[in-house]
This record gives sequence, structure tokens and C-alpha cells, in this order.
Amino acid sequence: MSRPFTAFISYPRALERVASEIADRLRIDGYDTWIDVNNFDKQADAHAQLKRAIEGCDYFLSVTPTIGEQSYWIRFENAIAAQTCTVLADPYFFRGNRLEVWRKAEVAAEHLDTVILASLRRMEETSTPA
Repeated sequence: MSRPFTAFISYPRALERVASEIADRLRIDGYDTWIDVNNFDKQADAHAQLKRAIEGCDYFLSVTPTIGEQSYWIRFENAIAAQTCTVLADPYFFRGNRLEVWRKAEVAAEHLDTVILASLRRMEETSTPA
């Protein structure tokens, strides 16, 4: 039996609700998700913990507002992801926010890119606007 695919969700605090909805939808569709509100250990070193989580994920989802400055943590998470992931598709816009989906190169052979994007589209169709 193969393990579930994992997705790390990066987002600014202002978009916590949207990020949590994305995490919930992905869990329903069989993904393991890493999102700080559920997985972050406040006692551990933040940089090392985030780096380990991003390096261990199959997908990296970056949820950002279309306008606005990126926080230090968003820039840090994106820099780590850029070292190990590639952008999967053009940005997907959800409720006016930009959503980039990145994946590890080794995932491509065993998983269709359209599956994770279909999960996100299903969420958009079935959830209420923010």
C-alpha cells in the first residue's frame, strides 16, 4: 500500500481560514497536510522545523494575496521550496488570492498533476465564499 501524498501549505496569517479550508479539502481527498496551525511545535526551532517539513513534502502550496508584501516566513518557506520543488502549473486563483502549487520532481512519475488541482477546484465549487 502506498503512502498518501503530503502537502505543505504556506500562507500569511490573514489567509488562515482559506489555508485551513484547503488543508481540509486535501485531507478529504486523501492527502496528508502540513499546516502550522495543526503541526507546528512552538518548542522546536522554527527554521529547522519548517525546512524539514518542506523538504519532506510531495507538494508545496503557496497561498498569497494578490496584493501585499510577503512576510519574512512566507519568503523563507518559498526559498526552501524553490530548492526542492518545481512549479506545477500557472497560479490558480481562489477567492481573489493567488495559489501556487509546486511539487517534487519524483512525484510526476507516480501521480497525475491534475489530481491535486481537481481537489482544489472541488473545494471551490463546494465551499462558501469568505
